[in-house]
Formats: sequence, structure tokens, C-alpha cells
Amino acid sequence: MTDFRNGWLYEAGIGENRALRVADGELVAVRVERDRAGATLGSIVDAQFTEQWVAGRSGIVTLESGEQCLLQPLPKGLTEGATVRVEIVREALDEKGGQSKRAKVRPAAENSALDAGPSLLDTIEASGEPIRKLQAHEPDMLASLGWNEAIEQAETGRIDFDGGSLLMSLTPAMTVIDIDGPLAPLELAKRAAKQVALALTRFDIGGSIGVDFPTLEAKAERTEVCAIFDQHMAGKCERTAINGFGFMQVVSRKTGPSVLDVMQADKVLSATLALLRQAERTQRHGCYAAGRASRDCGQTQPSTGMAGCVVQAHWSQHFSRGKRRYYNRRWAGQLILSP
Repeated sequence: MTDFRNGWLYEAGIGENRALRVADGELVAVRVERDRAGATLGSIVDAQFTEQWVAGRSGIVTLESGEQCLLQPLPKGLTEGATVRVEIVREALDEKGGQSKRAKVRPAAENSALDAGPSLLDTIEASGEPIRKLQAHEPDMLASLGWNEAIEQAETGRIDFDGGSLLMSLTPAMTVIDIDGPLAPLELAKRAAKQVALALTRFDIGGSIGVDFPTLEAKAERTEVCAIFDQHMAGKCERTAINGFGFMQVVSRKTGPSVLDVMQADKVLSATLALLRQAERTQRHGCYAAGRASRDCGQTQPSTGMAGCVVQAHWSQHFSRGKRRYYNRRWAGQLILSP
């Protein structure tokens, strides 16, 4: 079960697809792809130019779905109401507190054909690394390589390591990483620097990231900590030095939600999908995912919103396959799974 030591493991699940990258037998990255209504990274679509935002530099376009995106740069001579073909360069971001950022688009290359954009599977296939596709009836290789622990880290934002912990907090401006632990400041900072670098790659965290290290008075010590971060940071990024107050800023390209963004956007939905994954792998009849997810997240009844614990109707078809049987009932007019 654990003979796969390098490459990507991919699992197509109910409501979400999952990928785990392993290097020398160790988990180094996880990715989650969920059903979403918005335009996806790399898509080539036609849009209507709705309004200028910054004259001559940027504007708002509206896709056929009604989604509005930020277009930058503006093609010369583009007038309001005209159709323009664009490429999605950053997906829309849903943030805590109900805020959201529009997707970003740019004019598509000349003669570009319409394109739905790459899926998670397309993306990992393009990496050129070995891929193993997993099935629900097989041993759970994701779990054996640390999937459940990594997803718990993404959901809580907390990573414990020998001598300390990281707490990753999502804000509209940046992802903030706080470091805590009982060790001496230099030793704690050195251990944390490695863990921060690994976490940014593991969860595909991009954009602006602020890291609050313990205060280190000596510049040589701060330089040593930065060198450790650089040694373990696999992705492309720019960073500042650690200042006298222990703060370092890291900036990298953000093309869509990180795994933290996905897992924390709707905890009830995340719990439901985890239980649906468990249901796919169990030999018992029935599934109580919706009600269980509500209880796990402190709710007394299923939420009725799009991102609640309600199981989408098209997911139920997965449970009609194979020897197991699942039955549907309705609660508040929406389909859920029940024994």
C-alpha cells in the first residue's frame, strides 16, 4: 500500500477531487478541487465589457454566467458593451466575513479558442510526475500517507511541531502565521522557519503572507533563520528580511484559493464531504453524512444555503453504483442522504 514513494496520488470523490504529492515516501503537498460555479484558472471565455474602472488601465467584464471579473490591462479601443475574449488568471476568492474578490482576467492571446481550463487532474498530469489514481474499494493510501492530518491542519490552521506550533490565520489582506512555543527564541525560530516553508508548499498558500517570528536582536541570528526558510521553500516567492520585531513578509503569485481557503470557507460542507468519503469506503449500508456533519459543526439541523451540509442531488448517483444501496429522503425541500 505504501510502495508509491514519488509522484501524485489522485482520488476522484463525491463533491470533491483530491490529490496528494509524495516525495521519498513523505507527504509534501495536498490539493482539493470542489464543484464551483465561478470561472476556473486558465479558462478562455467570452465576456462583455461592462465598465471602466481605472480609465485606460482596468475595467469590469461580465461573463455569460453573470460573474463579474476585473480585466487588466484594457485592450485599446474597447468600448462598453463590446465582447472581449479573456483568460482567467486568478479565480474569485471568497473570504471570511462574506467578502469576496472578483476573478482577474486578461485579454486572451490572438486567435485563442474557448477553453474550460485545466482540472486538478490536468494540472498534476502536466507536472510530468508519476500519477496513481485511487479507487474507493482499494486500501486508503491517502490516509496512510497523512492526508487526514494535513486536512485537519488546513481546517484548523494549526500545525504542531517538536518544540512549538504555527497558527495560520486568513485575513482579507494576507495570510498571517504566528509562531509559539517554549523554546529559546533562536531555536524556536529556526525550527519554525522550516515548518513555515513546508506549509506554504503543502497547502498552496500564495499572495501576501506575514510571518511573526520570535524577536531576535542579533542580525546574524535573523539571517540564519531566513537561510533555513530559503533552504526548505520549494515554490517561487520573494521575501523581506526578518526585521527587529521578528516580522517577515513573503509574496508569491496567487492564482486561486489555497487549501486553507477551501477547507475553512464552509466547515459544514467540509465535514459532509469527509463523511461522504468515509461512506464510499464503508461496507455498511446507509449514510448519515448530512446530520452527522451538522452535529460535528455545532448545528442542530441541516443548513439550507448552497454551502450547507445538504448533499447535492447529483452526488446521490454515486451511491447507486456497486453492491451498496443508499436511500434518499428530503429535509427542508432539499436532498440529503439517510439510512
